[in-house]
Amino acid sequence: MTRRVRAFAEGLLARLVRPRHLPSADGRIDRALADIDQTAVFYPTASLHTHGHPPEALRIGAHTHVRGELLLFGHGGRIRLGEYCYVGEQTRIWSASEISIGNRVLISHMCTIMDNLTHPLDASERHQQFRDIITAGHPRKIDLDEQPVIIEDDALISCHCVVLRGVRIGRGAVIGAGSVVTKNVPPMVIAAGNPAKVIRELDMEAVK
Repeated sequence: MTRRVRAFAEGLLARLVRPRHLPSADGRIDRALADIDQTAVFYPTASLHTHGHPPEALRIGAHTHVRGELLLFGHGGRIRLGEYCYVGEQTRIWSASEISIGNRVLISHMCTIMDNLTHPLDASERHQQFRDIITAGHPRKIDLDEQPVIIEDDALISCHCVVLRGVRIGRGAVIGAGSVVTKNVPPMVIAAGNPAKVIRELDMEAVK
């Protein structure tokens, strides 16, 4: 990565999280729930839900800023957030398999990233899951057709995007606002729409 691209990414993150907006404390976040770098920052709107999984199931890298929700399902899940990432307000990252997010990835506000269907397709199974959740919490045994999600370094996910299970978003890719990502996105492209499609390529020389 060139100095120009690194400086752009770090400058953008700095503008998103200007010091006057930094929280004085993590508030409701219990850092013991996850493997969290000491330099990571949580805002008052942030939340972690690990449902009893060990701390190593949810890892957050250095200088990452979280305003949204990170959740592991009761029957499984792993979330990996790299260094210098940003998770916007009202963004939900829910894992029942594995969601791996690289370094310097910016995820804007009100996005949804899931590696599973969240609910069974069969109506009777879906109603049973709902009853389990409201009476005893997330079930420990359930099949939600989980497929890992990978978001590579330097990607940008714009506001109101949905990233569905089994998707890989390539390095440096930009996902336009309001997009629904149902298939893999190559590195260094702009993709947008429902379903998201490649609009144009970005400058590959910038990341050499």
